[in-house]
Amino acid sequence: MIKRFMVLCILLTLFACAKTEPTRLTNITGLIPDLTFELTDENGNKVTEKNYLGYTVAVFFGFTSCPEICPTTMHQLSAILKKVDTNASKVKVLFISVDPERDSVEKLKNYTAIFGDAFIGLRGDETDIKEMTKRYRVTFGYGDTDDEGNYEVSHSGAVFIFDKKAKARLLATQSSSSEDILFDLNNLINSGS
Repeated sequence: MIKRFMVLCILLTLFACAKTEPTRLTNITGLIPDLTFELTDENGNKVTEKNYLGYTVAVFFGFTSCPEICPTTMHQLSAILKKVDTNASKVKVLFISVDPERDSVEKLKNYTAIFGDAFIGLRGDETDIKEMTKRYRVTFGYGDTDDEGNYEVSHSGAVFIFDKKAKARLLATQSSSSEDILFDLNNLINSGS
């Protein structure tokens, strides 16, 4: 009886491993909460995760006056999407501002337009953003305000990728190569998830 149980456990383990698709990015399936939010899009409309069901969704937290991380990441994603989804029918990139004080809907719309139709700017009040970043373990903070009212914003550069059902699937970091993101994004889109 014990031998049968052990054989069954081994077979179940092997079956589970065989079902897991290898990824080049960090697989966050079951580790990060499903996509959920209520924010305002770059057209001034209230939106939730339900507006993006049916799309593979990449979520990136940043701000429009970011000097380095945001434009680099957004250009990288734009170049990848040109190879995956030229008409923005399969993938949406949600750029969520961590600087709602300065990132108006107009500013977000102008910023995301640079990168393509798949890119959508979202904003909320600081409480909403803090709640969402806490849920996805994203850090950000504000520096001291200078005499002209300017301040720096520090933030992490992670990109969270959710499947068509808003389930967390992959995590890309600043060290992730475009080739690895392209490989995993194609696999995710083609898996039907």
